[in-house]
Amino acid sequence: MELKDKDTYRIEIIDNINFNGLTSLVSLYQPIIGRDALDFYLTICIEGANQKSLENHQRLSKIMNLDIPAMERARKKCEQFYLLRTYHKLDNDKSTYIYVINPPLSVQAFIKHDLYSRLLLKVLGQKQYELTITKVSRQETTKNGFEDISDQFDKNLLANWDVENEVQFTKVQPSFNFTDHEKLNINFNYEELFDTTSTLVFPVEARTKENLQIIGEYATLYGLSANKVRVLIGRCMDLPTSTLDVDKFKKLCSTQNPDAIVTSKDPYMLPPVSFLQARQNGVPVASVDRRLLEYLNLELKLPAEVVNVLVDYVLSINQNRLTKRFVEAVATTWIRENVTTKDQAIAQTKKSPVNRQTNSKKKDVLPAYYEKLKSDPKQEQFEIISEEEEKEIAKRLKGLSE
Repeated sequence: MELKDKDTYRIEIIDNINFNGLTSLVSLYQPIIGRDALDFYLTICIEGANQKSLENHQRLSKIMNLDIPAMERARKKCEQFYLLRTYHKLDNDKSTYIYVINPPLSVQAFIKHDLYSRLLLKVLGQKQYELTITKVSRQETTKNGFEDISDQFDKNLLANWDVENEVQFTKVQPSFNFTDHEKLNINFNYEELFDTTSTLVFPVEARTKENLQIIGEYATLYGLSANKVRVLIGRCMDLPTSTLDVDKFKKLCSTQNPDAIVTSKDPYMLPPVSFLQARQNGVPVASVDRRLLEYLNLELKLPAEVVNVLVDYVLSINQNRLTKRFVEAVATTWIRENVTTKDQAIAQTKKSPVNRQTNSKKKDVLPAYYEKLKSDPKQEQFEIISEEEEKEIAKRLKGLSE
């Protein structure tokens, strides 16, 4: 697909670049990808960090002082070395691109890479290769002729460890071993969060199972990485009391854009906010739609994949509108039908298909709950389900939590 200066783009950054990554980019990647590719990568990193809406490639061309063909060659070079993944959509002869920026390999990982390190040697030659590796590698003092006399851990220090100690230890250990029901809406890397978050930022006392479950659920819903969650936790901690302001954390999560729109080959497996944002060509999800997704995912306990199928289905038959009462009607029906997987949700969408209008001007046959919705458009503020249905849903949700 030939790139044009009026084609629009949106940038998604998976992770920030630290000094080690910058060193790797300049000293190791640059010789093999070229200056234009490095310039393109660094430019879209900066642009992506401050992008508010879709922009066209003419801006990038002017910033980098590169014509469109040269800029496209630079982009493809970044793709070849997995610094960038590019996604394209053509809609009415208008092209939109999503650039997902991957962080560069660390210096140590690059040097150990079978292909990259060999290519760097081929490009630089032995002398410059050795000089480059010497400059970027951490120098260690030679230990030849020395004996390691470091003292070992004394196991006797725990000789008096008793049951009471073990109980206290268990209480302060972070627990994210949730039940199957609790894990229903969680797809979050807790290990990365703990590895990168100091107890000064997120005290052990605040790492309760309840807090960790909320963190995982909201990070999953909004497509947030461990790095972003760490920042949000820091803004919500009351350090003197070692407590997490959960309400503030939820509110901050609801204002964040997903760290990456495209992270799965199957779009239905994306975080719901990421899915909807991708569905609307990268435009951020409005707050009213975010609240609706939160209600479906966290209150009605519909798994993310089911929420995504539901959203896709409603948009396809409701003129690309997410009418709250209509969505709720579909959701409650699916709950009664015990829909918990993507395949089950897709099957539900085929039970009451929408028959398109024919030449005989026959009216579309819509699902019963949609006809009920249309029959009384003035009831926007009321629920369309009966009291008996509400009790049935409540009973089912209670059963799921037990």
